[in-house]
Amino acid sequence: MFAQTPNADEKNAYCQYVKDVGDAEKTLDSGIEGFGRMGQSDTNPTLKQAVIGVSKSLSKHLQGNSAIRAAALECELYDHSLDVERIVKYKLPFIENQVTLQRITDLANVLSILDEEIAATEKRKRAGNATVADIVALTQQRMEIYHQYTTAKSEAAISQFPEIPQINVEQALHQVDDLTLELQEELNHKQALQAWDVSLVGGMQKPISGQPFGTSTGAQPFVSLTFTYNFNAASYKRKLENSTSSLMEMRRQQNDELSHQAFVLQQSISASLAAEKSVLPQLIEETNRLSSDLGSLREADSTEALRMKSLIRVSLAIAAMEAHLARFKITLLSNDYAQSQ
Repeated sequence: MFAQTPNADEKNAYCQYVKDVGDAEKTLDSGIEGFGRMGQSDTNPTLKQAVIGVSKSLSKHLQGNSAIRAAALECELYDHSLDVERIVKYKLPFIENQVTLQRITDLANVLSILDEEIAATEKRKRAGNATVADIVALTQQRMEIYHQYTTAKSEAAISQFPEIPQINVEQALHQVDDLTLELQEELNHKQALQAWDVSLVGGMQKPISGQPFGTSTGAQPFVSLTFTYNFNAASYKRKLENSTSSLMEMRRQQNDELSHQAFVLQQSISASLAAEKSVLPQLIEETNRLSSDLGSLREADSTEALRMKSLIRVSLAIAAMEAHLARFKITLLSNDYAQSQ
């Protein structure tokens, strides 16, 4: 039973958000900028002119591309982190819930057998081969099994879980570490692009007062290639690298906590698996013993033999149910223990 908002929907919503933000940033950074200026000419202070034009920045264009790559990395990092968090938080309760759902089915089968035996015992009572005590004993046993059945159904009804990913936890943890570093390096690269720029500039300029020397008074086109460089760029890059080290130390502690939780899950699964495996032989032995006892009474038709066959059949159904549930849980735990390695 899963929650209404499954794991995949949450991942898709977050990834769509970060990708939309990255796409918006790329759209702005890759655009062509317009500009206008009115004032004194740089080359002739006595001349006032109006200038309009457009420019295209190489640095901003590259920053937009970097924003897209960073968004993809952040989405992937969130994906793997959420997978591991879901596993360590919900895996064992989810397994118990699956066992509970199977128990409901098995208890229903036991109740069906009890109903058959109660009906057969009532028929034998009418024939004088059973007593009221026999019926009461079976009825009380049915009430106990029915109580277990309703309790299991109530537990299953209130238990809801998000989608549990089927992944190798150890590999996912390594990917979280790698993606954390890769994302921060991409963000640093994007920041470092701000320290320089090469732009293509073009437009029109027209004198509005003063006398231009040897030039027309009409509007004139112009085009130029401009560049800028911040001489603190090398120092800025080193400080960004220092910030990466600080961030990675913080994230390493967070990832270590996630790794510890995954280790605790692995130990819990291992302990539960060992416990179920230790109990299963006893359940199988009990089932075989009851099956043998029932077989030995198969041809007997005395009142006491019929009563014993009825009791043994019910006990066999219960023992077989417990053995089946143990095998079922061992299968689930074994599969998840392999994934947690």
